[in-house]
Formats: sequence, C-alpha cells, structure tokens
Amino acid sequence: MKKLWWLLLFPVVAQAAPFLTGDPYPTNVAGTVVPSEFVVTISGVAQPIITPAVTVGTNQVGLKLDLGPLNLSGAKTVTVKAKNAWGESAASAPFTFTAGVPGSPSGLGLSAQ
Repeated sequence: MKKLWWLLLFPVVAQAAPFLTGDPYPTNVAGTVVPSEFVVTISGVAQPIITPAVTVGTNQVGLKLDLGPLNLSGAKTVTVKAKNAWGESAASAPFTFTAGVPGSPSGLGLSAQ
C-alpha cells in the first residue's frame, strides 16, 4: 500500500494495438494436438513471423500477435499455420484487412439531443 501513491503521481500510459487472434485450442481435451507456435505470413512483409502460442483462457492456448510494431499500411492478406514439434498444419484461409488511419469525420452539425 505504501507504493501506491507513486501510481497517483506518475500515471502509467497504456496503449492498445491491433492484435491478430484466432480461435483457441483446448488443452484439456483428449486427442487434441496443441500448437506450440504459429507461423504468420502477411503480404508485404518479407519473412513469416513466428510467434509462440499463448494462454488465452482456462485450459486454452491460441494466437495473439501484436501488429502495432509492424507499422502496416494499406490492404493486407494474412495466412497462418499452427506448428509444434511434429510439423506444421496447412495454411489457414486468407484473412484480408486494411491497415491505416481512419478518414476525417464528415456530416458534422448540431442536434438538440
């Protein structure tokens, strides 16, 4: 409790970034083969990105890749493979998104409510 006052004097700034995620894999179901990492391929990025599987819930692991540091812009297509000690899965279906800042607001006016 003594160190709590530091947080009040020096507030911590938290920033959120876009994350690439996928459906989790249950780790407590017999016969489920769980990945240890994911191989992410993004159009325009020279090399695939290998990211470890992370705990995403109780008895679940999954993909969570921070896209912020990649400084992406424009239309991008992503495919992902799950990987463990025995090999890689087939590539996922392509996922397409557009990275960039939003357009300027328009249609501004006043309202009584």
